Amino acid sequence: MRKWMTLAVLAVSGLPAVASADVTTKEVTLTSGKDEIKGFLAVPEGKGPFPGVVVIQEWWGLNDWVKDQAKRLAKEGYVALAPDLYHGKVATAPADAQKLMRGMPQDRALRDLKAATDYLAGHDSVNKDKLGAIGWCMGGGLALQASLADKRLVACVMCYGRVVTDADKLEPLHASVLGIFGTKDQGIKIEDVRKFGEALKDKKKSAEIKEYEAGHGFMRDAKENKAYDEKAAKEAWEEIDKFFARTLKGK
Repeated sequence: MRKWMTLAVLAVSGLPAVASADVTTKEVTLTSGKDEIKGFLAVPEGKGPFPGVVVIQEWWGLNDWVKDQAKRLAKEGYVALAPDLYHGKVATAPADAQKLMRGMPQDRALRDLKAATDYLAGHDSVNKDKLGAIGWCMGGGLALQASLADKRLVACVMCYGRVVTDADKLEPLHASVLGIFGTKDQGIKIEDVRKFGEALKDKKKSAEIKEYEAGHGFMRDAKENKAYDEKAAKEAWEEIDKFFARTLKGK
């Protein structure tokens, strides 16, 4: 995991912005319907506009690992925003994570993700025509659902998230898709992933599906995560970096 060296603290409004050699981070407030929710924003150093990426949490919530992924993307030249879909709650035990996930209304989550997209689209440092989304586990499925619901999202990375195998339900999809999946995943079956790929192909959607000999959650480098696979995670990030460079930077 990368380390982010704090160089300065600058308070403008709300919590202070923390600057590193390449990235500035701060907590922001998003307007989601009648609610106000928090989000973690990471902005690259330098002159924009930059592409924007909505970073979507796993079932654990907006924890440090998700924030690290936002910072990693900002270091690569994207304004990254991770909205707090659990509205202030974070789980550390699987039972608690499952309870939070089940208690999160799908329509509220999509509304919160739209609020994050709205924020990026209105940010001075963001190219509003180059917006994407990335998520893991629960967030992977939500990345796809958000992209189905919002045509402003032109790039979608879903990492071992819930797939859609009904081709007709993929008709509204405007975004290019990169799917990252593990062949040993007991939750997201590889057979369904392949059906998802066929459904995308049937609807002539721009999509790439990458398979790794790994289990569910293999990208999360945490001590307690026995599924973490360093080699597979590194290769997956290489694919993600190439995908976002092509779809959001035109490289």
